[in-house]
Amino acid sequence: MTRFSAQHPARDWGGADLSFRQPRWVASRAGVGQSSRVFFSCWLIYTFFWTPYIVREHFPAIALMERGSLNVEGYADWSEDIFRGPQGGAYINNNPGASLLAAIPLLLLRPVFTAIDHWNQRRPKADLRTEEEPILTRAVGAKREIYFLAIAFATVAMVMAPATAATAAYLCSCFAKIGVGPLAAAAAALVYGLGTPVFFRAAHLNHNLLVCDAGFIALLWVWQSRLGFAQLVCAGLLSGFALLCDYSGIVVIGTVGAYVLLKSKRRAYAALAFTAGLAPMIAALLIYQQWAFGSFYHPSQHFMTPTAPTARGYRGIDWPSPALLWANFFDARFGLFAYCPLLALAFAAPFVKRLKFRVPRLETSVLFGYFFLFVLFCAANQYSWFQPLTGFRYLVPVVPALAILALQTCQIFQPWLRWVLAIATLGQSFIMSAGHQNSLAGNLRWFWTHGLELPWMYRFWEIGAGVTWLWPAVAFSFLLAAIGLIWLPALRGL
Repeated sequence: MTRFSAQHPARDWGGADLSFRQPRWVASRAGVGQSSRVFFSCWLIYTFFWTPYIVREHFPAIALMERGSLNVEGYADWSEDIFRGPQGGAYINNNPGASLLAAIPLLLLRPVFTAIDHWNQRRPKADLRTEEEPILTRAVGAKREIYFLAIAFATVAMVMAPATAATAAYLCSCFAKIGVGPLAAAAAALVYGLGTPVFFRAAHLNHNLLVCDAGFIALLWVWQSRLGFAQLVCAGLLSGFALLCDYSGIVVIGTVGAYVLLKSKRRAYAALAFTAGLAPMIAALLIYQQWAFGSFYHPSQHFMTPTAPTARGYRGIDWPSPALLWANFFDARFGLFAYCPLLALAFAAPFVKRLKFRVPRLETSVLFGYFFLFVLFCAANQYSWFQPLTGFRYLVPVVPALAILALQTCQIFQPWLRWVLAIATLGQSFIMSAGHQNSLAGNLRWFWTHGLELPWMYRFWEIGAGVTWLWPAVAFSFLLAAIGLIWLPALRGL
C-alpha cells in the first residue's frame, strides 16, 4: 500500500494531497522561500489593515506593562467587559491568555510606550470630531489617545499579524511537504490567509483568532508528525494555550487529544506526553482564577453580573439554540457563511469523486468533528448574540478546517472557475477587512462615503489629523510596492 492518498502531483492551487504521510521531508529551497513569502505577505497585509480599537483583552496587558499586574482597577469604568472581583480589584470577563501574549511586546517596548505617553500628555488636547466610541472619548479626555493607538498597532503588528501569518505559512509548508508545487502551495495558503475571515479578525487583538491559530497548528502538527514525545508535548501546549485564551479551547483539547489517541499506536504514552504539554497552561489558568477570584475552578463569568442573554443557563451556557446556530451561520452581521460563502464547499468534500488529492478518511472525520463540536459550543454560548458589536468571531476556529476541505472540493472545477472563486473570496475578504463594518452592505456603504480610507486613517481624522485622499494613495502605493518586492523573485522564474 502506498503511503500517499493521491496518485499524481498537484498542478493547481486546488489540488493538495493532505495525507502528510511521507516518512521524511527534505524541503526544497523554493518551498521554503514560498512559505516565507506567504508569511511576510500576510504579516504585512494584516498589519496594514490594523484597526485602532482598544478591546477587552488590551486592558490586562496594559496594566501588566504599567503596574506589573493583571488587575485592571485603573480602567474599571472604561469597558462593560470589566467587573469588580469578589476579593477586590477589577478583571476582564474572560481568560487571560490573549492578554498575556499581548503583554510581551508591550513589556519589551515599555520605554517607547512610556515616552509616547509622556509626549501625549504634554501636547494640546486633541479636538475630538466625533464621540462614536466611549473608549476613544475617555482616551482623549485623559490625553492618552496616541498612546492607546500605539498599543493597538503594536498588538496587531507583533502578536495577531505574525501569529496568523505563521499559520498560513505553516499550511503552505505542509502543502509543499507532500509534493504540491511551490507557487500552487503558496496560492492555496494565501487563499486561506487572505480570502477567509481570519483576515478580518487579524486586524485587532482577539482571543478567538488565537484559539483558531493554536488549534489549527496543533492539528497540523499531529497530522504531519510521527508523534514523538516532543511533538506530543507541543500539541498539548498549543491546545492548552487555546484554553488559556478562552473556554472554547475545551473543544481544541478534546479534538486534538482524541486525534492523538486515534493516530498513536502507544496510546498511554501519547496521552501522558499530551497531558504534560497541557499541564502548564491549565495550571496557569487555575492559578489566575484563584488569584483573581479566590476560586480555582470558577470562570470569570461566574462572578460578573449577567445580562439578558447571558442570564440563561449557567452564566450564558445553555442548551444549543437552533436560532443561534442559524445566526452563527447566516446572519449578515456575523454569520460564518455570510462572511465567506466559499467555505460551504467543504461539505461536498467527502462526496466528490475522481480527485487527484483527497484528505484521508480519519483526518476528514477529525476536521468535521472539530467543526461540529465548535458549532454546538457556540450555539450553546449565549454570548454569541453579542457578535453584531464586533462582527464574526466565535466560529473563527473552524475556518481552517473548512478551508482545507473546500480546497479539496475545488479540484472538480475548471481552472477558470477556481480563479473566479478565489478572486471572489479574496475580494469579499478585502472589503470586509478594509471597512470593518461587520457586514458586506455596511462595508460597501463605508467605501461609498470614505473611499479607500481605512479605519485607522479615520481614527486619526477623528482626533484632529488632516486626512486627505493622499493618505490612502500613499499607503496603498507602499503596500503594493512591498508586496511586489516580496514576490518578484518568485515570479521571475515563471
